[in-house]
Parts: sequence; structure tokens; C-alpha cells
Amino acid sequence: MPGSYLVLELSNLCNLACVHCAVSEAEHPHHKSVGSFDINLANQLFEDMARSGIHFDTLIFFWLGEPLLHPHFCSIYQQALRFSVRYNIFSRIEVHTNAILMDINIIDALLNSASIPQRLHLSLDAATEETYKKIKGRDQFIAAVRHSAFFLRTKVGRGALWPRPVFQYILGSNNVHEAKAFLEHWTDVCTELQLQPQVVGGNVPPGQDPVIFFRQLDCPTREQQEKENALFLEFLQKEDIPHPPKAEAPILTKNLQPCSGFWKSPVLDWQGNLTFCTRDNSLKNSIGNIQETPFSQLWLSAQTQSIRNAVAAGNYSDLSLCSSCFIPRSLNHTEISSEEITTFSEYMRTR
Repeated sequence: MPGSYLVLELSNLCNLACVHCAVSEAEHPHHKSVGSFDINLANQLFEDMARSGIHFDTLIFFWLGEPLLHPHFCSIYQQALRFSVRYNIFSRIEVHTNAILMDINIIDALLNSASIPQRLHLSLDAATEETYKKIKGRDQFIAAVRHSAFFLRTKVGRGALWPRPVFQYILGSNNVHEAKAFLEHWTDVCTELQLQPQVVGGNVPPGQDPVIFFRQLDCPTREQQEKENALFLEFLQKEDIPHPPKAEAPILTKNLQPCSGFWKSPVLDWQGNLTFCTRDNSLKNSIGNIQETPFSQLWLSAQTQSIRNAVAAGNYSDLSLCSSCFIPRSLNHTEISSEEITTFSEYMRTR
């Protein structure tokens, strides 16, 4: 399905405590226990998807932890890439990292010229040490910037095709004052290497050139979201940065439309629990664990399809987390059409 993606949390451990992430929340249930995704379970997941003919547009290595903290990150990444090339389980692979642990061994494992497009989102969010520490919770600005630049230089020096570097800036009221400085710095870094970066807001378009990417901040309330949306749009317009049309769409108080997450964006936490949305960090809508039941059986089960049928009708009565959610109107949310829902339902009936 267009825009579909599987989120795989390799670890819920993190070396930062970003203010916009649950990691910074004391006693958050997602971090009562910590660990890393079992490497054998990752292999079983990819094998299961290949056998079942399951495909998503994108595999995203990230959720509420730093993926490079996984002791077998390189092996899992390369295994995902091999399965994608051979069995078409994913059309793209993304890693979202703060780059603090981006050493030469990880860069060696990442650089390749495979037929599957790959992105490396370097989550930086600041242009100065002071702002970085306020947003990220720790003083690692110099390491993050140096390692990000080192990755780009190494990629250019080796002539590797992938992964495509995305210098990411989650823009909010706490860092909008230096967003332009961020843009200018990474434009200069790319120019020194004779590269022409794409500068975009909201969505990263296809391609191979480096990207300087401004992302909308998702907020816990509609009122906060409206303020941040206005700030985000104002900056993009001032700097003449392309943005998708829905950046200007109003936010609805309640979610009365089908949420694409139930069809397009499964999320697996580090223990193998499967849910439908990255905002479900307490696993209220979890439908099982792939350590006990294969992903394909959970994702294509009659129980899951029953949930989809209710959501397709705008019925969230059994999904308390979703009943008042406004995020399907967010710029960061994937859309779903009635035609896509019908096609999926027809597929389920013929299985």
C-alpha cells in the first residue's frame, strides 16, 4: 500500500533524553524494562514476511530508543537489506539515529550500492551546543555534528550509492530561532563536497542527493499542535522551502476518519509486541507478540481485520487511545483512501 511502513524498535535504550520523546518522561511505562530486539527474532520476522508475501514500502529502524545501541545493529541492517533485495519485503530502508555512535565500523556496514533505496536520518535539531542540550537533554552536539559530517565525507569518498543522508531538524518553538543557521551550515558542508542538497519540509522526496529536512513537531494536544503548525509553516514560507499541501489544513478535534495505521504502519517494540501506531507507546492497542505468534498471522488475522472494519466505519469505541486522536490530520501522518481499504478487504476475503 502506498506510504506503508513497518517500524522496528531495535532498542528502547537511548543515550539522549529529547524533550519531544517519551524517553525524557520519568516512569514512562515503555521504559520500565529496557533491552534490545533479539537478533534471531529479527531473522524470523524477515523470513516470515518473505514466506507470506508481505510487503511494506519502508522499514524504519527506530522508535523510542537509539538503534545504534543495539549490539548487532550492523548484522540486522544487512539482513534486512538482503531480504529486501531477494524477496521484496521492503522497497526502502530507513534508520533514524542521533549519530553519536556513528563510528567507522557502523559506516562500513551501512555504505552500499544495493538496488534498494536507503535513508539515514541524522536527527540533529539544533545549530548550537546550548540549544542542542536543551532539546536533547545532554551535551553531545559536537559528536553528533562531527559524526554526521564524517559519514557524508566517507560516503562521497567511497562513491557509495546508499544510504542517502537526511540532516533532520524537528522544528518547534524551542529551536525555530536557529533553524536558518542549521540550513546554512549543512548547505555549506554539502557545497564543500560539491553536492547540491535538497531542502524540504514535511516529506522527503525520492532521490539520491543529501537532504536538509525540516519536520513538523507532533504535540499531545490540539491547541499545542495548532501553534506549532503555524510556526512550522511560517518558517517554510519565509525560507521558500517546499511543503505538502496538507501543512495548511486545519486540525480536527476528533478523529472521525479511518486511521491508516491499522493498514499501513505496524509497530514492533523491542520485545516483539505488535501495535498500530508509534503514539501507542503504552501498547494499549497491541494485538500480540511475534515471539509467540508470527507477524503474518497477527497482521492478517480475523481479529485484526475486525478492528480494521470498525475503524473503516469511523468506530473507535473499543480503541480508547484513538477515539479523540487528531494525529491523522498531522503533516507526519500517512493517508489512506476508501479504495485502498476496499482493496485490502477484498484481499483478506480471498486468502
